[in-house]
Amino acid sequence: MILFAALANTNTPDNTRKDTTRMVRIRKGDKKAFEALFFEYHDQLSRFSNSITKSREFARDAVQDVFLKIWRNRKDLDIKVSIRVYLYQAVRNQSLNLLERQKNQIKLKENYGIQLKINHRNEDYDYKLLLKQEEKNLVERIWEAANQMPERRRLVFELHRKHGFSYSEIAEILEISIKTVENHMAKALHYIRSNVENNLR
Repeated sequence: MILFAALANTNTPDNTRKDTTRMVRIRKGDKKAFEALFFEYHDQLSRFSNSITKSREFARDAVQDVFLKIWRNRKDLDIKVSIRVYLYQAVRNQSLNLLERQKNQIKLKENYGIQLKINHRNEDYDYKLLLKQEEKNLVERIWEAANQMPERRRLVFELHRKHGFSYSEIAEILEISIKTVENHMAKALHYIRSNVENNLR
């Protein structure tokens, strides 16, 4: 049985070219191109930030801050990676910055379990409607197992399986080596396979 077939996410060359074209227009002050980029990535970046901060408010602020900074600094932007990688990297850093500044004001751990289940259902609801019941149950078990892993390993797995990033892109986003990404993924896959297969028996 292929456990992860339903988790695939694509990032095509056409999308990369589209993003690059948009950034050229944004540097010239094209508001429509900026809005298109914002709406293209807003939801997925918010979910990613929320997986770090465990706070919808923080996630919203982090994504908005990143896009505001892009617009303000559009003329001087020098992006050396793909736009998609740049956005995820920027949102990750901003999410961590928000946590650092406000960690003494908000008790993130209190609502972690409940919030995570609510977010998980909301994120995947439309997608799961398209899956057969067995596949839905399998996907739920996979993510339940993923959520039990250490934070960095879970992020690596999520970026690869849910957001479709390559190992090298994940290394850039999380600022770790590709070897470390490979190690995290190997351990994540072993853990999830063992956990899910045991539950299926």
